[in-house]
Amino acid sequence: MSNAGEVVKWFDGTTEVSIPLRWLRFECPCEDCRVAQTNERRWLPGDIAEFSAAEILSGDDGIDVSWISGHHTHFDAARLRRSLGIRDRARSRPRLWGGGGEPTRFDHDLVANDPNVMLEFMCCFRDEGTAILTGTPSVSGQLEQTMSMLALPLRETFSERIHDVFVDPAGYNIAHTSEALPPHSDYPSYTHPPSGQVLHMLVNECSGGDSFVVDGWNAVENLRAESPELAEILAEVPIPFRQYSIDRESFARSPLVATDRHGNVVGFRYSNQLMQPLAADHPQFDEWMDAYVRLTELVTDPSNHRIFRLDAGDALFVHGHRVLHARTEFSVDGKRHLQDCYFDFDDILARVDRLSGLADAKVVSG
Repeated sequence: MSNAGEVVKWFDGTTEVSIPLRWLRFECPCEDCRVAQTNERRWLPGDIAEFSAAEILSGDDGIDVSWISGHHTHFDAARLRRSLGIRDRARSRPRLWGGGGEPTRFDHDLVANDPNVMLEFMCCFRDEGTAILTGTPSVSGQLEQTMSMLALPLRETFSERIHDVFVDPAGYNIAHTSEALPPHSDYPSYTHPPSGQVLHMLVNECSGGDSFVVDGWNAVENLRAESPELAEILAEVPIPFRQYSIDRESFARSPLVATDRHGNVVGFRYSNQLMQPLAADHPQFDEWMDAYVRLTELVTDPSNHRIFRLDAGDALFVHGHRVLHARTEFSVDGKRHLQDCYFDFDDILARVDRLSGLADAKVVSG
């Protein structure tokens, strides 16, 4: 009989991998343990003895385990590789960048009609946090069709599902003026802001109004390099943000920087215009202000900007938890109208996995 903590060695065709015995029991693919129609796990672990094996056979064609409970697990090699491949799923591979150049441009129709080009576009957006589709039909509401083509569900916010942005004296946001719009992320006033955004220019006949983007994660890493204590305070102190209109309200508190358990930056929110007062008696106010001033210097430094013009048919994709977007002031000497929408960046990671073959489609019968 084998101990429940035992590790099983298996050669996957390239290298030898070590698989915990309990993993094999928990991931058993048989129809007793999984719902055949959906492949969802049915079996719930109970007695620790259920993880003890009477016999283990490991070979090129897969692994067979006979458990002392009387249950039998069979993994053929293909299924085992797919199950072990979970380690590679939904991985972001950020390439940090500074100023110069502009986001990579992709032709809308090529992306729509060639799966390889679509994968290239999505990998670029995944890794750099921004990309542009050119030749997007300049039709109001086109974003609905483009996002459907990309298989990216829209996320609703308190603005319209497809939000119109043009000079509007009654607008509730600086975007509805002709003023310069400083680098910012949208909806920091949500605890979980939208992580993806698309800005689709329908017409741009105004002088000025150039667009630019900033890699917020790169700014944080630059701050870490010169002053780790300032970067740390930005990840500690929750800051209030508010966005509102005549009939809608959103308010949330969160640090400007979010990190994972390894210290990697995984989230960034910055909107000077929507930030609300930090409590005047906050014990870390002075230290936080020092950090915020330096961060602001970094994100507003033109040497950290990618500057470009959005013309009719250009659709700018932005990773909302990483990349800040902005525009320069423009003259209202022509028409300027764009529409934007929001989505979840997780869907980009999942689409890359599906397009690259890491994720197989669920088979539906009946």
